[in-house]
Amino acid sequence: MRGWRWSAPAVAVLLLVTAVPLGRALWTSLSRSNLTSPDDRRFVGVDNYVDIVSSRTWWLAVAATLVIVVLVVALQLVLGMAFAVALRRLGAAWPVTRVLVLLPFGMLAIVSAVMWRDAVTTGFAASWFRLDDTGPLGALVAVSLGEVWRGTGITAVILLAGLLRVQSSLLASAVADGATGLQRLTRVILPAMGPAVAVAVTYRALDAFRMLEGPLVVDQPGADVRTAPFVVWDTTFSSFETGLGAAMSIVLLLLAALLAAFLVPVLRVRRVV
Repeated sequence: MRGWRWSAPAVAVLLLVTAVPLGRALWTSLSRSNLTSPDDRRFVGVDNYVDIVSSRTWWLAVAATLVIVVLVVALQLVLGMAFAVALRRLGAAWPVTRVLVLLPFGMLAIVSAVMWRDAVTTGFAASWFRLDDTGPLGALVAVSLGEVWRGTGITAVILLAGLLRVQSSLLASAVADGATGLQRLTRVILPAMGPAVAVAVTYRALDAFRMLEGPLVVDQPGADVRTAPFVVWDTTFSSFETGLGAAMSIVLLLLAALLAAFLVPVLRVRRVV
C-alpha cells in the first residue's frame, strides 16, 4: 500500500493528461464537423466508424503501414544485433561508441526523412545506383530506410543490454559440451536476451506504426503507398474533416493496442523446465 501511496499522484497525472485529449477526440469522432465551418456540427453517432471500417483506402493504408513496420523492425533487429556484438567487443571504448550510435536517434524525424528522400530521388544514392525516376513508392522506401537508420542505434543499445546478460561461463560450458555456433545462439544467447529482444521489437514496432514524417514529405503519394497516420493527417488537415479524422485516430490507437497485445504474448520469455 505504501508503494501505491507514492505512485498514485503520478498515475493520476498520467490519467488526466491522457484521458482529457482522448475523451475529447472520442466525442469529436461521434460528430460530423469541418474546420471550414466549425459552427456546423451535428451528432452522427458511429457513422464515422462505419465509413472507416468499410473504406478500402483505409485498410490499404493500414496494410501498407504493417508492411513498413515488419520490414523496418526486421532490418533494425539485424543491424542492431550486429552493432550490439561489435559494441560488446570494443571493451573500454564501448561507452563512448554507445553514445555515438544514438546520435541518429536524436535527429528530428522530419530532418531524417527529408535527407533520405532527397538522397534517393536527387542525391548521392540516385547518382550511385543510377535511379532515374523513383516515383512516390521509391520515395516512401527511401524514408522507410531513413527510419531504419534513425532507430538502429537505440535498438542496438537495447540489444546490447540483453547481450551483457549472457554470462561467459555459460558460453564456455556450451563450448565444452560440444555445442555448435547455431546451438549456442538459439539455446544460450537468445534465451538470455529474450527480454531485451521483446522490448526492442515492441518499442520499435509501435514507433514505426505511428510514422508520419516520412510519408508526409513524399511528394504527391498515390493511394497505394499511403500509410494510416498519413491518411489521418490528410483527412484532418487537408480535407478539414475533424470528426472523421478523430474517428480515424481512435481506430489507429486501437490498432496500435492490438499490435501491442499481439506482440507481448508472442515475445514473452518462457522458461524451459
